[in-house]
Amino acid sequence: MPHPSGSGWCLTPDLETVELIRTITKNVHAGVSPIAIARELNASGVPVPRDRHAQLQGRPMEGHRHGRDFERFRWTSGTRSKVLRSPSLMGHRIHRGQTVRHASGAPVLIGQPLLSDKEFEALQNVLLARSNGTRRPRRSRTTSLLTGIVHCTGCDGRMYFATRKGYPYGDYVCRATARGDDCPAAAAMRSDWLDAYVVGEYRGLTGADEVSREDLLLHGVRVTVAKGRPGGGPARHAGPDVSRLTFTAGQREARRETD
Repeated sequence: MPHPSGSGWCLTPDLETVELIRTITKNVHAGVSPIAIARELNASGVPVPRDRHAQLQGRPMEGHRHGRDFERFRWTSGTRSKVLRSPSLMGHRIHRGQTVRHASGAPVLIGQPLLSDKEFEALQNVLLARSNGTRRPRRSRTTSLLTGIVHCTGCDGRMYFATRKGYPYGDYVCRATARGDDCPAAAAMRSDWLDAYVVGEYRGLTGADEVSREDLLLHGVRVTVAKGRPGGGPARHAGPDVSRLTFTAGQREARRETD
């Protein structure tokens, strides 16, 4: 459509996207949690921005991420936050998440705003207020040994390192809820146990002395963790229940029998 300035052209807002943004914004102001918003969007079959863009262009809503193929992508609290923090909601042209500006400092406009400057500022204030005090400081060890390698058997999703306050170790945990998913059997395991198990399996397979995350990724190592069973007595504190673990390298099963 013609640009409001009378020079050139600009993008026409997608009416479904306009309605979606206003609905999400209303929910944020009402205090609905990011995860609850993501779950509702997924349950309603609302496509994420990249899938909606593909849909409008007549392309399939599918893709590849983290070593998995998806027919369509799902909303997460992170996806929601990225959308709501983008100055493109005010009609700004953006580059790497930031507004592109004229030499005068005025923003370059690419289309009609979905939110006014005042509405956008109010939304950012709510998001900032809700995030204050909820973000934990980063650990000095920013990438855990098994990031991208260990997966939950219940949902086949990645497991991530979580710290334990006051302990020298943490846990690898299923993060399905953060992705807006429901895992039927969310798994977790102590990080030191799982790290030691994987390093031992890898050394037994390759004879390597030093083991890094890059080595594991290079050899296609994949570890799955099944949900633990309640009970077990003192034995459960002695080390990992290896019957819950499966270790593979490349396409070849490398699990050790423990009978």
